[in-house]
Amino acid sequence: MIAKTKILSISRDPVLVSFLQRELSGDGYEVVNTQQAGVYLKEVLDAEEPDFIILDIIMPSLDGIGVCLQLRQWTQTPIMMLSSWGAGSGTVKGLSLGSEGYLSDGFGADTLKKRIEETLRRTVAANHSSNK
Repeated sequence: MIAKTKILSISRDPVLVSFLQRELSGDGYEVVNTQQAGVYLKEVLDAEEPDFIILDIIMPSLDGIGVCLQLRQWTQTPIMMLSSWGAGSGTVKGLSLGSEGYLSDGFGADTLKKRIEETLRRTVAANHSSNK
């Protein structure tokens, strides 16, 4: 049995959550969804031990930038930030905070999968070379 890549999706957008579940589940990915932030997010992170995190940058209480900062205190798991913002300062800010990737609205499932695969490949290669 081939292990699936576990993806933790952090979003309160039901359309995005449904899209991720529909497009990624069954393609070698297992998608776990959460709307939690703060201490509860740490509990979910510890319980699920994801291989990859997809983070919605637009959320009602604490935005994705704040959540990314929290996540980086707890884990080095690769993070892909998704946004309905156009490219620009949000992209630069997201990447400078430690996310490995950023996609803005208008991306398709194939683009998302390709970016996940590329990010995971880069992360594995970087971890391998730092362990030498």
